[in-house]
Amino acid sequence: MTTVALLLLASAVGFAGARALRLPAVPFLILAGLILSRLVPLPEDLVGDALVLGVTVMVFVAGIELNPTRVGRQRKAAFQVGLLQFLLLGLVGGGAAWLLGFDWQTTAYVALALTASSTLVVIRVLQQRGQLFDPVGRMVTGVLLLQDLLVVLLIPVLTRLPDGAGAIGMGVLGTLGLVVLSSVIHRWVAPRLIPRLGRDEEPLLLLVLATLFLFLGLAWFLDLPMVSGAFLAGVALSPFPSGSLIRGQLNSLSDFFSAIFFTALGAFLVLPSMGELAQAVGLAVLVLVLTPPLVTLIAERAGFSARSAIQGGLLLAQTSEFSLVVALQGLVLEQITPGVFSILATVTVVTMIVTPFLATDPVTWRLMKLHPFRKPRIPQDPPRDHILLAGCGSNGISLLEFLVVGPRKVWVVDDDPAVVDQLREAGVPVIRGDVSDSEVLLAAGVKEARVVISTIRRTEDNGPLLDLARGRLALVRTFEGPEADWVEARGGHPISYASAAAESFLTWFRDESDASESDVSESKASESETPRPGTS
Repeated sequence: MTTVALLLLASAVGFAGARALRLPAVPFLILAGLILSRLVPLPEDLVGDALVLGVTVMVFVAGIELNPTRVGRQRKAAFQVGLLQFLLLGLVGGGAAWLLGFDWQTTAYVALALTASSTLVVIRVLQQRGQLFDPVGRMVTGVLLLQDLLVVLLIPVLTRLPDGAGAIGMGVLGTLGLVVLSSVIHRWVAPRLIPRLGRDEEPLLLLVLATLFLFLGLAWFLDLPMVSGAFLAGVALSPFPSGSLIRGQLNSLSDFFSAIFFTALGAFLVLPSMGELAQAVGLAVLVLVLTPPLVTLIAERAGFSARSAIQGGLLLAQTSEFSLVVALQGLVLEQITPGVFSILATVTVVTMIVTPFLATDPVTWRLMKLHPFRKPRIPQDPPRDHILLAGCGSNGISLLEFLVVGPRKVWVVDDDPAVVDQLREAGVPVIRGDVSDSEVLLAAGVKEARVVISTIRRTEDNGPLLDLARGRLALVRTFEGPEADWVEARGGHPISYASAAAESFLTWFRDESDASESDVSESKASESETPRPGTS
């Protein structure tokens, strides 16, 4: 208990320091763990247990974030990007490890540890930027899911290599069995059972923990890593709306165990030598520099615009919590040294910390200017006196159905390749590109349009559109008061979707209430006119 209390105290100090300086908490938690281990000798087995427990909860929560149905129409692009990034980054990382002088087994661990990106970091960034349900958000979610599944499948292969093909085959078959069970629960059980519990917290939490322990027990019985069972348990519980209900229950628990994990990681780490630190920095730079252009090239070939592809590459430019799982697994089995574990942990922590600062709009636009294959779109004969619709997702498509029956031609700008293909098949003029790209807007005739309508999710992306559409009627979707003020300050007309939705609901409610009252009145009148038994 003393060790747990000390870890909790160090976590609190780390969080306090991070909040005081308004910086990410992870490096402060690790630093607090490092200082604690130097001041007070901690039992290595208890710190190791805290690491395993913390990472188990972390990957369980990561699995809940990866609802496969959220990927939607971006499945093909996600598969292409995820698989090629996984293979190419693994090959390059393995080659770099071999050149650094590691043996074949350590090289395999390094290669697998560098292949996957962090679900927890990327999903949090997408949520903060409001891009979780944008095409790039859906594609990135699919990439994370595919890569995590590949790592889960390959962990038993890697750890059982010394035991031969039979042991490897049994490990893979056992993992596939858990994948099938997770799919069954995800598709047929969770969507039906969990919503019935609603917000009844105690039964819901008990069901969540029962599912987690079921998968952990099966993983133990099949001699598989516990984290593999935890991750697949999370995926099993991820479908909407059950995933949303569970996340609300587990937020505090997840933060608690994440803090314990990173503090224990700091206490567990052996400080790398200067040579090991240089190797860690080299591998981190490899991930940060290689991932964005690699993902950009693959995503563009899959149909994404340059900006969306670059955004995806920047979001995926880090290693993941599964990298720590792989490294911890190798250390426990004594297949890698503590020094190699420190190298991989350093790479993961550094790249996780850098991602929120790297995956920003200013960095994206700077890379757009450096894009060697981005051909400028020079408008030859842009349309005139038309309606320009920027963004044609679930909201825009309903509006488009109304606009196309009008007297004016409608042109659409959208960066979702699936939407673009659908509109082209329907004969709607559409330009594939980013709605915040001035060249795309000029090619779509933004300066010659009679009306410009934007339904894109992030209001700030309308800046170039509003600048070019000055003097035109520009209608922009907004959700909050500050967004409306921002649009008005740039000469646009904000359309509050929240107000429109509330008005539509109230209209529907009044109509339904009137209809119900009418039915009740008619029923009562019918009853009064119907002769009662025994009356003439």
